Amino acid sequence: MNYFVRQFPAVVLSLLSSVVCAQPSDGSPHWIQGIGYTEPASEVRRLAFKNPGIIEELKVKLGQSVKAGEILSQQNNVEEQVAVKVAENQLQAAKANYQKTIAGINPFEIEAKKHAQKSALLETEFANRKLKRISQLEQKKFATEEDYDLAETNVSLKRTENLRLQSEVQNLIHSVRDVDRQASQQQVSVAEANLLAAQQHLAQTRLIAPIDGTVLEIIHYVGESTYVAGSPEPVILLGDISKLLVRAEIDENYALQLRNGQKAVLFGRGLGNREVPAHISLVKQIMGKKTVFTKSATERKDIDVIQVFIEPEQPIQLPVGLELNVKIALDE
Repeated sequence: MNYFVRQFPAVVLSLLSSVVCAQPSDGSPHWIQGIGYTEPASEVRRLAFKNPGIIEELKVKLGQSVKAGEILSQQNNVEEQVAVKVAENQLQAAKANYQKTIAGINPFEIEAKKHAQKSALLETEFANRKLKRISQLEQKKFATEEDYDLAETNVSLKRTENLRLQSEVQNLIHSVRDVDRQASQQQVSVAEANLLAAQQHLAQTRLIAPIDGTVLEIIHYVGESTYVAGSPEPVILLGDISKLLVRAEIDENYALQLRNGQKAVLFGRGLGNREVPAHISLVKQIMGKKTVFTKSATERKDIDVIQVFIEPEQPIQLPVGLELNVKIALDE
């Protein structure tokens, strides 16, 4: 791992609280002084893949400007692509089955069955007329009782056939039941959910820029694993360097004297002889332990600090992590 990543593991670049308070005699503001580092106003984003994998493609270079939504890197995702294809086909099959279900029986089949039912009705009417004639002939002794029984049985058979065909026509017309329709719709919903999950898994194999910014560091390259010791490892450090701030850790003794808008001055070796006017843009409302040290023998390491953000009055172009001295003016 390179020096930048080792020095700033969370890419939260803090300002040292080696504070010097001067007590002026002419009533001018008190000044406290410390050492600080520059950071993007957007903060530095440590971009990592959600799931383990091997980097297959790196689409950016160090120092490259990118737009939000742009793909920066991609893991090997052949399995995820296949899973999406399978889910798409399953969804198409479910939708086709649903359309088939709600469409019901082929209308030509229903029409053919109706014609068969009409034919059976005509045969029933003919059988009834024949039975009536045989009944008259039997009364005149021109037909036997057996002829009458056969004719009567034929009428019953024709009536039964007609009723059967009527039932089949109604069954074909009302073949789509609500339960069948609901089951088919549920199959479509499940297939849609499976496709969405597959698409999300595929998307997780791509590292997307969350903001407009500049690639500040590339930690892992093509062929390397994105997980180390079972934990996700940042692949790219990204930040919007169009606007820089400094983050300050101020001694707890001055916490109640800090407020937004207070005057500040940036200076130091990185600026040469320049002094850059600035102001406090934000005072955090939470105390914390000191994290940056001067390594001097007299430095206290057990004090609590409060963080403040220092914003230059005019935009400045400086490397992220540049060490600067800071003075903050406290009111009387």
